[in-house]
Amino acid sequence: MFSFWRKPVFPDFVRAYTEAPRPEPARHWREVGYSVLDIETSGLNHKRDALLAIGLVEIEEGRIHLNRHWYTLVRPPEGLEVDASSIRIHGITRAELEDAPLADVVLPELLARLAGRVMVVHVAQVDVSFLNQAMRTRWGAKLVGPIIDTARIAMSLHETAKILGSVQPDMPMPAIQLRALATRFGLPSYGEHNALNDALTTAQLFLAQATRLEGMGRPTLRGLMKAGGV
Repeated sequence: MFSFWRKPVFPDFVRAYTEAPRPEPARHWREVGYSVLDIETSGLNHKRDALLAIGLVEIEEGRIHLNRHWYTLVRPPEGLEVDASSIRIHGITRAELEDAPLADVVLPELLARLAGRVMVVHVAQVDVSFLNQAMRTRWGAKLVGPIIDTARIAMSLHETAKILGSVQPDMPMPAIQLRALATRFGLPSYGEHNALNDALTTAQLFLAQATRLEGMGRPTLRGLMKAGGV
């Protein structure tokens, strides 16, 4: 008996996201729209833990548009209790999560805010794995990109500096924690482990990194993807 693989039938909002035209890599980076996001979770295991909060800010024409920011809590699935150790990190209490919308309600709005745009995150391994897990279990879908990781850009800039002789060849990679990098660029920082605050800090860091790459002769989205693409 033959078995045929069938392409999954996505809901309309998933299809609108996956089929949205993607930004042209050859365009100047300032001509591209970005959605910069951060998530808070109940732990670091994307197969066992859950999304608890999402924060997002938009960048257009090289500027952060705070009037279009978005923040939401996410109620964890029934049976998952948020540990006290997790609450001490992000400060999101069980009581706050009781009336929060479920991921099934939140994710469609998130996808609408990502459609046709470049997603920017810091340490993409965490954010991407959680979002992909949430999408895969519900609809058999995943993020389509482009996705840029500001932590990867930081590592790329450091390696380039060693090649150019700006730093000693044996100098170790500096700390890539979000606020450590913001401080190195002279940027303001906000209360950490809040998804919206971290999204804003990431957006400011990204603009500083993109400007530096432009000054190094890499002014396009392709240049950004080469330095920090996921």
